[in-house]
Amino acid sequence: MRTETFALLVKDHKVVEGIIDELLETRASDKKRRQDLLNTLKKELQTHEGIEESVVYPLLEAKKSTHDLTLEAYQEHHVVDILLEELDALDFKDQDWKAKLTVLQENLEHHVKEEEDGLFPQAEKVLTSEQLKHIEQRIAEAKSS
Repeated sequence: MRTETFALLVKDHKVVEGIIDELLETRASDKKRRQDLLNTLKKELQTHEGIEESVVYPLLEAKKSTHDLTLEAYQEHHVVDILLEELDALDFKDQDWKAKLTVLQENLEHHVKEEEDGLFPQAEKVLTSEQLKHIEQRIAEAKSS
């Protein structure tokens, strides 16, 4: 990446990846640990999605070369939200719980790859340096609040 515009979002991706890895290592009998990690994961993803959907995506949706990728990103967020709701509703001992968490992980890995390898680099090509700087400032503000 030419700029640091999306560095905090990329950092979020790593944090979420780490939380999911920890969740996958937990045992069903460790309900408190699983619930704490799941709550942390939901909070991280909610904040991250909110920033992308209010700060980044609207500008990219308006550009022809990033329009379709942006629409896909919105839908990927939607799928993640559904999977999180379903995980939250399942008993930790349910045999489907870990399978659903793995599906969430795979969906997120796909989404992150598309953003980091496609959408973010494209954004740096289609947005002005002023727009990129504005995005970077808004992301930093949102992360610090």
